Amino acid sequence: MKKSIIAGTVMLVSASLLSGCVIHVGNAHALEGSDFSSILGNIDIAEGKHAGDISSVNGNVEISNNAGADEVSIVNGNLEMGSDVTVRNIDIVNGDVSATSHLTVLKNVETVNGNVTLPAQSTIGGSVETVNGDIDAIDTTIDKHIKTLNGDITLSGTTHIAGNLIYKQSESSWGKQSDDKPTLTISASVTIEGDIILKRPVHLDIENDALMQKVVVSYSDAQ
Repeated sequence: MKKSIIAGTVMLVSASLLSGCVIHVGNAHALEGSDFSSILGNIDIAEGKHAGDISSVNGNVEISNNAGADEVSIVNGNLEMGSDVTVRNIDIVNGDVSATSHLTVLKNVETVNGNVTLPAQSTIGGSVETVNGDIDAIDTTIDKHIKTLNGDITLSGTTHIAGNLIYKQSESSWGKQSDDKPTLTISASVTIEGDIILKRPVHLDIENDALMQKVVVSYSDAQ
């Protein structure tokens, strides 16, 4: 998982750098297509508007219906999106990702300590990855992989994963394996082209026998 967002806490370079206020993209003073950064303030993208790169430290980002942005990077804040939102990439340290419906992410969705909720008719062009956050997807297409260390994963509806589903091992200071088993829940209508790779103990609730055959257990103390 890229951690370039941390550098943004030290240096935020953009068209707007504001502290302790709300940036409304869609107002006359906030030019559409520009980059926006905020410390201790929220950023709102108005309906039908598109921003460039967005960086927020200790503030939430809200993107309204039929709007979008390029890179969205947040430290300590949530990303809330309406319907028919398009963004290029999402990278969050402490915060949740959610949308109403028809979300399009051209690249990846990554969080450290935050849940990812992917609504119906969503498309992710890359991978979805968390460290401690849960992943919930319904009727969603993910073109690469799903990865987590400690999060619960729930896949339902016609969700399709083109790559692997991976429960990772502990890695560096960004994630320590929890003693509690996470739960992987997959409904019968979900399809996964790759394997279900378990590098740590996981509680499985998989309805489709064909998917159970894809489970690969690869930790040393597996029973």
